[in-house]
Amino acid sequence: MVNPWKTYVKLPAVLMGSHDLTKGSLAFFNYPAQLMFKSTKVLPVIVMGAFILGLRRKYPAHEYVSAILLVLGLILFTLADAQTSPSFSVIGVIMVIGALVMDSFLGNLQEVIFNMNLETTQARLREAASLEKHVLLKKLRDALESLKGHVAGRNKDDVEEAIAMVNVLCFAVLSLNYDLSMICQSYLL
Repeated sequence: MVNPWKTYVKLPAVLMGSHDLTKGSLAFFNYPAQLMFKSTKVLPVIVMGAFILGLRRKYPAHEYVSAILLVLGLILFTLADAQTSPSFSVIGVIMVIGALVMDSFLGNLQEVIFNMNLETTQARLREAASLEKHVLLKKLRDALESLKGHVAGRNKDDVEEAIAMVNVLCFAVLSLNYDLSMICQSYLL
């Protein structure tokens, strides 16, 4: 592990809080209203992204205007729902807002943790970029080979056919890479 333990404790705590508040709010709130509130998740994410240390995002003015219009629409919907719905409660609204705040922390916290240790992040990105297509195809072929020993009959024939197709693809990728490298070399010379 590269990051401090407390970062790995924060993530599941925030996720659990968000999940529990969301599900618990259904006891005090009807589902369409809850869904409407949860669909405005972008608002607290924008606000939290602007204030969390390590991110301090800046957003264009039109995104703030869109967020304000979204809040106004949500307020109007909530006021109308409060007068027409028999299962409306302020406790449900507070719980859903709490869940939204937790959701906004979750996404931004994940990004902060991802960017916390740049060496690890860059190494992982380099490793992912370095996996070449023929290596991935070889891994797929190996997985199919191990699967072949566990199946019988028609399924075994299908697995063998898939292995043959992967072998053809692997050869095609290697040939294409060779052709591209030769073309590049001729341009460089």
